[in-house]
Amino acid sequence: MTRKTALVAGALTLVMAGCTALPEVWPNRVTSNAAPVPISEAEDLIRSMFESPDWQGTGGEMEALLAWMTPALAEASWRLASVTDNIGVGMEPSVGSPYIYVTDARYSTRATPWGAEVHVRFLNTNEPRETWFETVQTPDGWRVADIVGRDPITGRTWRYTDQMAEVFAAVARGEGPRDPS
Repeated sequence: MTRKTALVAGALTLVMAGCTALPEVWPNRVTSNAAPVPISEAEDLIRSMFESPDWQGTGGEMEALLAWMTPALAEASWRLASVTDNIGVGMEPSVGSPYIYVTDARYSTRATPWGAEVHVRFLNTNEPRETWFETVQTPDGWRVADIVGRDPITGRTWRYTDQMAEVFAAVARGEGPRDPS
């Protein structure tokens, strides 16, 4: 291992030590033995977010994040905002754009082994977008464990937790995100 590689690995370890354990950030995909809860409630959670005029997406205070994210995802998202001067991953993952201006949202939900996946197709700033919310049942009800989207131009699929890991690694290397404005 070169000295530079060791320094980067050490810095990444320090950054990640300040975060919740990595397995807690990614969705818990263990089949639950709890009583079944209608997946329509997962869709209701996502619908309420998209229809709220005050919703700030993955930004905002921890209390607001915990209202719709799992505690692990909320903590990782909040920590990411704090180490990047609120730039986060450079866009709002829930809408696949830096701006939240959603219209014409259409929802479809399916059961998964770990919970429910809510697929939302919508216009954001008059551009077609789609996002998948991987939700799990928690003691507080349905919560988002991860967000998956597709870039409308490149067709590339991305995952919020993967993007966060990339940004945390860049911060550890001293290459944190830069405000594009």
